[in-house]
Order: sequence, then C-alpha cells, then structure tokens
Amino acid sequence: MQLTKLLDGIGCAFDEIKADAEISTPVTDSREAVDGSLFICIKGSCRNGADYIEEAVKNGAAAYVTEKDMQLPKFDLGGAVHIVTDDTRLCAAAVWNNYYGRPAKDMRLYGITGTNGKTSTAEFLESVLRCSGRKCGIIGTLGCRACGERIETSRAEVSHTPAAMTTPDPKYLYGALAHMKSLGITDVVMEVSSHALLQKKTAPLDFEWGIFTNLSPEHLDTHGTMENYFAAKASLFEHCRHALVNADDPWASRVSGIRAGAWLAHNVHCGLDGVSYTLGYAGKSLNIRTRVAGSYTVYNTMFTAVCALEAGIEPYAVEEGIAAVKSVCGRTELIADRASYGIDVIIDYAHTPDAMRAALSGLRRKGGYLTVVFGCGGDRDSEKRPLMGRAAYEMCDRVIVTSDNPRTEDRGKIIDDILRGIPDGGCAVIPDRRSAIAYAIESARPGETVALMGKGHENYETDAEGKHSFSERDICRDVLRRKFGR
Repeated sequence: MQLTKLLDGIGCAFDEIKADAEISTPVTDSREAVDGSLFICIKGSCRNGADYIEEAVKNGAAAYVTEKDMQLPKFDLGGAVHIVTDDTRLCAAAVWNNYYGRPAKDMRLYGITGTNGKTSTAEFLESVLRCSGRKCGIIGTLGCRACGERIETSRAEVSHTPAAMTTPDPKYLYGALAHMKSLGITDVVMEVSSHALLQKKTAPLDFEWGIFTNLSPEHLDTHGTMENYFAAKASLFEHCRHALVNADDPWASRVSGIRAGAWLAHNVHCGLDGVSYTLGYAGKSLNIRTRVAGSYTVYNTMFTAVCALEAGIEPYAVEEGIAAVKSVCGRTELIADRASYGIDVIIDYAHTPDAMRAALSGLRRKGGYLTVVFGCGGDRDSEKRPLMGRAAYEMCDRVIVTSDNPRTEDRGKIIDDILRGIPDGGCAVIPDRRSAIAYAIESARPGETVALMGKGHENYETDAEGKHSFSERDICRDVLRRKFGR
C-alpha cells in the first residue's frame, strides 16, 4: 500500500518526495519489521519506541513514525522515511484501520464500557441481534466470534484468544473487523476497556450505540484517580451516535444519553437458577428470563433489552435472545449444585470490591453457609485489595484468601495487602490456589455454597516465571470426583 494511502486522514509531516513509497505492513514491534514495513514508535510508560528505530530499519523498515518530542537516536537511517505526528498511538490505530480498508465503515458497532458487566452485556446483546436475524460479530474478553463461530484463521492479525485483552491491539482489532466484513457481518458488539480508550485503540471507529454499565474503583494504578478513570470511559461517547447509561450509577449517569432508569424492572427474581423480571417500557412490557444468575444480570439484561428495542429490534427477539444465553463463561457459573452434590460450587470473575459484593449478595440470598475463595492480581491496583478483603469478610461465613495471577509481585505481599481489610483470625490463608480450592470443597458442609472468585473464564495463572495452564473447572471436577465418587 502506498504511504500516502496508509496515512490518509492522519495528521503527519514527511517528505512528499517519498509519498508514493510502497509499504508492506505496519508494525509497532521492531522485531516484527520486515522489508518495506512502517515502524510506528509507541511511547510507553517505561520504554520509548524511538529507541528501537535502528533495529526496525536494520530489519527492513522503509519508514518510521515518531512524535515531535521524541528523542531520536544517532545512527544512519539508511534512507528510511521519517514521519512526524502528534500521537503515535492514535496514528497506529488509524494506520491499521486504513491498512484493512476501514472495515467497520458499513457496520453497526455497539460499544460497551464500564467496570463490571461488559462481558455479560455483550454476550446478551450479541444473542439478541442474532435472534433478530442480523449477522453479528462480537469482540471482547471471551474472544472474537462471527455468527456464533470463533474466528480462527492462519492470519495472526485475526487470531484472538480468550482473555488476551478485553479490547485487542489495533493490529488484531482491525484485522478481526476486516475478517468479519468478508463474512458479511453487519453488526458488531465490542467491549471497550478504559485502557483501550486511553491508548486510542478504537479512536477511528464510530459507534451506533454506546453503553455505560457502571463505574467503581479499578485500574487506579493506571488512571491515578476516579476522575481520570471516568474521563477515559466517558471518551467512548465522543464517538457514539446514541448513548445508553445506567441512571442508578452516579458516575455513568454523568454521561448524557438514554437513562436506563427510565425503564423499570418489576417482579424481579434472582437465584442460582437464573433471573426473571418484567421490563416496563413505553407503556408495554417484556418478560425477561435467563438462566444466568447474579444480581448484576438484571442490569446487564436491561442494558441489552433497552439498547435492542431502541435500535429497532422486535420485542420477541429481545425475549428469545436473552433466554437463549444459558450461561456466560466465568460469570456466576454453576460447576456443582446441591441437587447432585449437596453443595453449590460457583466460579465468578468478580475482581473488584463492588463486583464481589454484588455477586456474594446474590449467593447470600439463596441461603445456607457461604464460603468464598479469592485472591488479587499482582502488578495491578493494590488499593482495592483490603477493600476486597473487607467485602469478603462482611458477606461470607468463611473466607479463604489465596493467590490470583501474582505476575511479578510476591504472593505473600499481595495476601498481606488483602488481610489489612480482615480482622485477625477472620479468614484462612492458603497461598496455593489449587490447594485452597481443594480444601474449600472437601471441607464444605451439606447445603454450603463455595464461591471461587477472581479468575472466572481464565484457564491460566501468571507468575514471575510466565503463564501456566490452570483450570479451576478441572480442579473443581477432580475434587468433586474424589469427594463424591462421580
């Protein structure tokens, strides 16, 4: 692709004599540079992409992009074209969008942001859109799918595995959108994280609908303050034609748009068997039924229903689409039930204090003895750790503190942070998560609910040595088999 076409619509300065230069592919990693590539220097929190220009050029890069204030190394560039722009992250997103022919320009995009509920809301909305007859894709924490089928191709830029990122990097994001376009996809539901918004990953996209679920303390290690966190989330709505916000949430309600509070849920039932209620809208009503448990499910299905109805989806498709979602991976996922095992075992992704309280509150209403097993991730917001400890202690009969993706941090230090929120003697500490799960299930009394929180859909654990296979589902089933013989 010609350099000028690749940079179309992007504010850049470069030698016009080189405008017709042929570019083979954009890259943001100097190790991936090949003959004729365009190397975009990303300014990170720890590294300056300009430090890798020499390596990129040696690997064949024909051009490179920097910001005006980047310190450039002193070496022979070998005739590579130097391009200057104001924001290389914004440039990278726009370049990949151009590289793939702006694939989303004829699609309807639905962006979902917020602290909790993004994944579940996306899964419900995708199901409703498909039920209405629309060819729909989804991009989010659980991966990338088109018409219900996971996108799996040999092209690396389209490959996206679950839990890699809520919102993929531009190379993968726009590659996935291009692949969806080739399949005739008309509607795409996308989870949009605060990191993605801060890093301008979705800046070139225009969303038909934006949904703001809620906001509670999270990622403050990145954003610093709740105001900054809110500002990142709210920036999505600068690119949305319509906005749907949660009127019950003080942060989300600061964004102007349709208020979910104007739509009311009546006769609400929440249990481990699912959620049901009557949704009142415009003088009419819908009967919402789903087997997905948890109090947040009421909000998540309301976001879905209101968005779909406002987008012109027939009420029957809303009801059927929501009912069709039997479970959401790692979201109040029932692994064992009292009818079969005498105990309930739940896996949930709750990894913030508010999410934990909401999930445990729903489990508490079911009655019986309640145990929670949880930890906190390393290299992430440490301020929430004692708050999660406090929430667990206040909501449960038994608390078992363990590890959860310590990454480069010491497991003991993370656990000590959690324990600051729990009175002395108020919990058991079992650092090895596998052992903690086994102990919780093996010692559970009849009628007890054991909730494993924090990892949800994840099938790995990350520590200082890297990422290792770790499936809570498999561990639970092994323990249940040993205890009950089946």
